[in-house]
Amino acid sequence: MNITQIMVLLPHTYPFLLIDSVENYSGGEILCRKNVTINEPFFQGHFPKQPIMPGVLLIECGAQAAALMYILDSLSDQINISGTDFEKLCLEENLSDKVGYLASIKNFKLKTLVSPGDTLSIRCRSFIKLGKLSEIEVRITNDSRKEVASGRILVSQK
Repeated sequence: MNITQIMVLLPHTYPFLLIDSVENYSGGEILCRKNVTINEPFFQGHFPKQPIMPGVLLIECGAQAAALMYILDSLSDQINISGTDFEKLCLEENLSDKVGYLASIKNFKLKTLVSPGDTLSIRCRSFIKLGKLSEIEVRITNDSRKEVASGRILVSQK
């Protein structure tokens, strides 16, 4: 899934859209990519002489990947994601309006600094569903496959 399709699904826009592509998806699990560049606006102040991606934005990457997984899970019985009807259905359903909210961050560990030039792999796996709440396991690795961050988030449906 490319950035154009992601922009149809998520309500986030520049500079807060943090997912560049979906590399793999199957029900309840998703793998997304984020290419970190020096052009990210947060690098202007975090930190000017040693730019590092803020940890809270790593958690947001996980939350956005989880939102994509939730939407794709709800669509999986209706469409072929690579099909031409994908964007039409997404717009008709107003799917970006159905994205839930981050409700809780559980045991999130930030393990490695993320700098411009890194490519992040964000893997989310549905862990537990409790009514309108979903607990999602998030694991973020860099291009060397070293774990950058991991933990669980709780997402609430609207």
